[in-house]
Amino acid sequence: MIDHSLTFTMIQLPAYIFLIAQVFTLIKTDPLIGERIFSVDYRQCPFVVSLRLKYIEGILAYRHFCTGTVITQRHVLTAAHCFNNRTKDNIVVYLVGYNRTEPYATRYEIDSWLTYDSWARANGKTIKFFTNDVAIIKLSLSVNRDSITPVRLTNLNNKQLYGTKAIIIGWLGLSYNPPANYLMQGKVTILTPSKSDHLVKLVANLKYDIKDNVLATYAEPYILPNNGDSGGPLLDKNNFLLGVTRGTTPNITWGDFSEEFLNLYKINIHSSVHYYREFIENVTTLAEDNKIPILCRKSMP
Repeated sequence: MIDHSLTFTMIQLPAYIFLIAQVFTLIKTDPLIGERIFSVDYRQCPFVVSLRLKYIEGILAYRHFCTGTVITQRHVLTAAHCFNNRTKDNIVVYLVGYNRTEPYATRYEIDSWLTYDSWARANGKTIKFFTNDVAIIKLSLSVNRDSITPVRLTNLNNKQLYGTKAIIIGWLGLSYNPPANYLMQGKVTILTPSKSDHLVKLVANLKYDIKDNVLATYAEPYILPNNGDSGGPLLDKNNFLLGVTRGTTPNITWGDFSEEFLNLYKINIHSSVHYYREFIENVTTLAEDNKIPILCRKSMP
């Protein structure tokens, strides 16, 4: 699997091109807005945030690199790989509360963060899967309740979600210059493990097992996360949080060409909120009760 620190690439393509393109056509994905991709309404997702690097090569930039979701007045849920080789002192969280970053964004410093793996080791939990791509950010200050409403977590398990519709949220254009600074949404279907395996076999003739800690999604025309969408929310129609966007799979190599030429045919992978619910609730509850200092203050190893 490839997990990219992924602004949405929303591409339409007739289904019959699916197999032909694998043999004859190279398609490079540039940021587009498809017929079935829509702007997020003004206050539809007040809990979606932009994670930004303060400095790039020593220059003050505030460059978007990942997405996150406010889950309490002090915590943001995102993908763990967003912090690879990064320190908290070079990251700020842009809390928006609306469907665009300007002029509504407020910058929050990061107090600390904690990955699932670090939490599991500290609490004597068995780490069942090699990749656990979720992390919780603790903000330096609490968010104003009047401006930002935390998302609600789903009570449904993965099996109850198979075959249902969901919504991927992503920032359009934040990784590009000039940035577009507004949220987009696309409707996808949550796949059963057998359907996920079938689609991966069509693309790469590989077997792919959907584990308990992930949800897979797919849409026709294709809806795929791209640069900057990692850590963003997968929501149901009532804005309950179902998953955290990790990236896409499978990783395809084709001669001398980069895999970006083939990413139209991948499925989307999201960390399952249901699987990681104990981690989420334990970390946020302990932090709010100030019982123990639980969040890491260093970059990930």
